[in-house]
Amino acid sequence: MNPKMWRMIGLLGLVALALGAQEPPPAPAASSFGASVDVRVVNVEAVITNSRGERVRGLSAGDLKLEVDGQEVPIEYFAEIAEGQPVSAASAPASAPASAPSEKVAPPPSPAPQGRSFLVFIDEAFAVAKQRDTVLQALERDLKLLGPEDRMAIVAFGGVKIGGSRLDVLSGWTGDTQALAAALRAARKRPASGNDVMATRRRLENDQELVREALAANSVTGTDTDPYENDYAGVRGLDSVVPDTDGGDGRLSSWLYKLSRAAVTAMSGMAPPSGRRTLLLLSGGWPVPSFHIPLAVAANRLGYTVYPVDVQGVDILTAVNDASLPYPASGLSDGFISSGWESRTQAGMEFLARVTGGRAILNSARLSALSRVVEDTSSYYWLGFTPQWKGDDRHYRIEIKAGKGLEVRSRKGFSDFSRATESSLATQSILLLGGAAKDKRLIIEAGQPKTKGRELELPVTIVIPVADLTPIEQWGGWRVEAILGTAVMDGNGSFSDLTETSLRVTLPKQPGPGDRARHRMTLKLRRTKQRLVFTMRDPLGGATLWGETEVNP
Repeated sequence: MNPKMWRMIGLLGLVALALGAQEPPPAPAASSFGASVDVRVVNVEAVITNSRGERVRGLSAGDLKLEVDGQEVPIEYFAEIAEGQPVSAASAPASAPASAPSEKVAPPPSPAPQGRSFLVFIDEAFAVAKQRDTVLQALERDLKLLGPEDRMAIVAFGGVKIGGSRLDVLSGWTGDTQALAAALRAARKRPASGNDVMATRRRLENDQELVREALAANSVTGTDTDPYENDYAGVRGLDSVVPDTDGGDGRLSSWLYKLSRAAVTAMSGMAPPSGRRTLLLLSGGWPVPSFHIPLAVAANRLGYTVYPVDVQGVDILTAVNDASLPYPASGLSDGFISSGWESRTQAGMEFLARVTGGRAILNSARLSALSRVVEDTSSYYWLGFTPQWKGDDRHYRIEIKAGKGLEVRSRKGFSDFSRATESSLATQSILLLGGAAKDKRLIIEAGQPKTKGRELELPVTIVIPVADLTPIEQWGGWRVEAILGTAVMDGNGSFSDLTETSLRVTLPKQPGPGDRARHRMTLKLRRTKQRLVFTMRDPLGGATLWGETEVNP
């Protein structure tokens, strides 16, 4: 693999660690199961089918085996959900490992229905507006399928050319189908830059053809397999339509990176109200499967089942550009592949669905995406277990095993993030989604920048309301500790690495409401318009304060 691609995958892995940091989602509400459940429980929703693909009903916890990194762990909570209703709860299997902690078996559930949280992420960077609007119209048509306990939120993220460096919340969590329909109609009026992607593809493919013709004209064999073709390695890099080689076009990879990051931020920043978490990823086509990796890691960490929706349908560069043309379909994907671009795109979607327990909704199936997701998430088995949380930033594999001849579809892992990694979440979410107004209590004072060529040095003073943090009495005085996070985004949506600093303030007396402390720092930035976000996390009290400023040289 090209060294640049290895570096990109490594970077995406770090982004996934930075963005996926959050407490595991809570187990089903106490009102449904009769007892409160520790929020540190890892939830796993599993769909179990027989050899004919039919859902299997009536299993108990004793019929299943749960393994983490190949080692069996006890199923501490268990229930079967059928058509949104909890229908059974059973004890954990007697065969649980002897070293397992005491089991916390949920009592028989009440008849309260189990709601679902549907997060709709609209990719406006790679999607062609006509194709996107067809899918959004179908979603609006099927809103009537949502149950009374279901909630939906809608967010959109665009490409650089349409100013989409910010994640826009079109609708917060609501069960009001009229409000959701209005949000989907508003989404159809927004620009999309998929045609720019198509133009870039056409240009790169034309360059590729010219290179092949040149090689063939100068080949002793009359083909483009000239024995001296290694001499043209730098030119043949244009064969890559998506830039994973030195000769590609960096704009496409930049958009893919930002899209993946924005989708992770949407999951982590838009905390759902309750119930099963589901992400409908309306993708315009991400033809490098590795860009799905950080999204899959974060989805598993946050308890989301992902349903990637193929907004484009059949590749419009090699087929009729008709958004509503029905292609032969069987199940969720019809296997109609018209290009290498589409093949790679669908491979990434299948991967993302497989490792999170969802299903890829491809080609003509996109016209009934919501109805398929509603049906697929209405019946499942819910399992919960409590790991020994270590905060070691490791990813752990999850596997659920059933009886012979039974297939299990569920999430494939979870991650145990450190406190340092978790603190990055607040900064990232605020940068793209904005933060709560009540927490915007840091005052940012930017000094006069000093320019040095293409860079500048910016002195910054952060005014900290120390009374909003947790004070500790020590040695006749008081101290306050916090973690300062800093992030920078330029006008094109390029995002700097997150940086963190541990701060300690000592005070002669307990801080009062008007007491302030000042932290001074100097930032080295590129000489361009940028937005700076600062967060301050209280490791004892858990509060996160924030503030922001802009630099416009």
